[in-house]
Amino acid sequence: MPPANTKPRVFLIGNAEKSEVPEPFRRLSDLLSSRGLLAGSDLQCQPENINPAEPDYVVALGGDGTILAVGQAMQHRQVPIVGVNLGKLGYLADFSVDELERDFGRILGDPDLVSRRMMLDVRLDAAAGDKPYDGIALNDCVIRVAQPFRTVGLAVDIDGDPVTTIISDGLIVSTPTGSTAHNMSCGGPIVQPDVDAIILTPLCPHSLTHRPVVVGPQAKLGITVRATSTGAALVLDGQFIRALPGGSRLVITRSKQSFQLVRNPARKGWDTLVQKLKWGQGLT
Repeated sequence: MPPANTKPRVFLIGNAEKSEVPEPFRRLSDLLSSRGLLAGSDLQCQPENINPAEPDYVVALGGDGTILAVGQAMQHRQVPIVGVNLGKLGYLADFSVDELERDFGRILGDPDLVSRRMMLDVRLDAAAGDKPYDGIALNDCVIRVAQPFRTVGLAVDIDGDPVTTIISDGLIVSTPTGSTAHNMSCGGPIVQPDVDAIILTPLCPHSLTHRPVVVGPQAKLGITVRATSTGAALVLDGQFIRALPGGSRLVITRSKQSFQLVRNPARKGWDTLVQKLKWGQGLT
């Protein structure tokens, strides 16, 4: 957040592959420029250009995928993101272009609208001499099968204590923000975004006893790919990171960084869940 009485610097990013993005992108670019707020812009959805501009806010046009890409690119320099929904569902993208233009001053000036959500730090110590990898996830860290598409064996420990070995199509480790994404589609629980917790949801486990589990935010999760497993992959926020040969080990902990999402003041906390995902609506 910028200091008081200082104009916020805003980076504008859009996904030009969506035909509906360029026109509102130009409108918002003109608006930001006319007020001396534009720190940079990119219509080719190359979020690696954001951090060098050192903005105080990011306005993302396109949908939830664009927001996830922005959060991934900012890594450990997170700033508030204003999501403009020009996609299909827009669960994280909370504003229309008209709403953003109408309430622009409040959206960029009211810190109470910024929802801070926990993120995950992911450390990969790969086998076979690959270099370690350090990443961050705002939605989820997924270990999933890849070619030759056999099951994968995952040994799970929590705080150093062995817990279980899962034979399955993979495992989702989700934040509360990501609980309504891949986690929910695989039968995991929906968790309120401002709750601090880590969710583990097996993907098609070969067992009747493996069910989703919610653990505390301070838990240190260790996941080791069994040496006999072939064809596993690491995916963070929907983006393929690298293959996971047998013997690879992941350590997942709560990040010191928080994902910062600007909420629409016109919507109540549960509106998105009820209106967009139809949660709790019975048949009529």
